[in-house]
Amino acid sequence: MNKNRLFVIRRGLYPNFGRMNLPQIVVISLSTLIISCTILPCGPTKDAFLDKYDAFIEKVDRADMHISDEEWEKYDSEFKKFVEECYELHGDDLSTKEKRKFWIKSLKYYAVRYGEGMLNEMSEEDTELDITIRENVGEVLELTGEELSAFFEKNGEELEELLESISADIEAWAEKIQEIFEVDE
Repeated sequence: MNKNRLFVIRRGLYPNFGRMNLPQIVVISLSTLIISCTILPCGPTKDAFLDKYDAFIEKVDRADMHISDEEWEKYDSEFKKFVEECYELHGDDLSTKEKRKFWIKSLKYYAVRYGEGMLNEMSEEDTELDITIRENVGEVLELTGEELSAFFEKNGEELEELLESISADIEAWAEKIQEIFEVDE
């Protein structure tokens, strides 16, 4: 194998990297950073996505705007991106609990955004965003119910024993409290 071919193989896609000067390296590095920021606005991982979404919801909650404020357009656009793009990207990696929290926060966005008109907005509008939210909230509620059912099937006897024990303790406490009040009379 000749030396030039070996150099290209070792350098991979950037055979001239070793011959680049500092300004070229800086430009390539900055370009890569800018591209990665635009490609990963949702965050590179599910945890980064959830952190960004939490921060967004907190920012909206602190915004204190009237329902007709024009600034809502910016927030609506960002919210739509989280729900339609970011959730699509990371949703499969989320646990049921994480999904539940995400959709509860989505409902919080609607509550802050529309106030008392939240339910009207969600039930009467048939935009892709509203449909996505309704479907996913329903799905998460169903999954939550299934998990609770499985939990009670698995741990039913232990829970029943625990409740009986607590019940007996409460009865004993009630008797002692009754005795205390009888002595004071």
